[in-house]
Amino acid sequence: MRFLITSNIKNNPPLRVLVILFLIGSLLYWIAGWFFYHYKFGLTYEKMFLYFFADPSFPELLPPAQLLEDIHIQLFMTIVFLTVLTPVFLHGSRSGRPGKLLLPAVFLGGAGEAIVSAGVYLLGPSLIYLKILLFILFQVGAGFMILSSLRVYLTGGRETAPERSLLYAVVLFFALSTILFTLVSFFLFALKLGLTPESVSEYYRGNPHRFMKPKSLSLLLEAITPHLLAMSLYVFALVHLAFFTNLRRRILWSLLLFSCALTENLSTLLIRFLWEGFSYLKIASFLGLCAGMLYLSVVLVVSLLRHRAGEPVVL
Repeated sequence: MRFLITSNIKNNPPLRVLVILFLIGSLLYWIAGWFFYHYKFGLTYEKMFLYFFADPSFPELLPPAQLLEDIHIQLFMTIVFLTVLTPVFLHGSRSGRPGKLLLPAVFLGGAGEAIVSAGVYLLGPSLIYLKILLFILFQVGAGFMILSSLRVYLTGGRETAPERSLLYAVVLFFALSTILFTLVSFFLFALKLGLTPESVSEYYRGNPHRFMKPKSLSLLLEAITPHLLAMSLYVFALVHLAFFTNLRRRILWSLLLFSCALTENLSTLLIRFLWEGFSYLKIASFLGLCAGMLYLSVVLVVSLLRHRAGEPVVL
């Protein structure tokens, strides 16, 4: 995350090459996003209606667990992507104005598009147009940021240090998005697994009376493997940014959040193959992880707001 604090990317050849490679990968990701969205959700009212409500003649709502899982994944991808892309763009922008306009628009488009899915589900198909509009807003804004940054770092464009307030805004949006992401994760867990030891154990070990099969090892590893990386990356970013506040007991917070993330994942195997009583451990570690992420996010938000007001930060 060095580009968050340096304004000499072009004068540092290894860092410059790294940023260019990241931008090329981001451009490919951006292009693929149009095709992915088209084939999964659709870019028209009719196609998106089919995704949420199936056959118009026999409308049936999308399963709520699948809906929350889609929101969960979309939020994670959007938050991580924008948190890295935005500082690169700001360092390549010649003035602060593009950043001031794009920051709220792109974050609102990315996070809002995912959350509006719940609105479509709860309030009806009239919000489908808003979901499509927010997606286009996000894609157009992100595309402009990628291409503008590539122009600067591939050509002789001048790199300028961004206003510190804009970098603070990136962290603020990250913290607010993390609060939203954590709440979605909590409701997804509660809806998919339940919050009782019995329901969690049943989810993994099965229940012959309800015709539920036990989860296979391959299926569990398919879920655990990407989550180990994603959760470690997210916790690292959150704790890393919280270190710039007056957060106390930083080592303890680091150990707590990483331990909860690791335990929450590995307890799945313990429940399935050793003892159903490890369901208590999974629930406790998940709730601990959510509580820690919410607390550190609030710490970041309060710190940034107090700093903006010119007050000392005491947390």
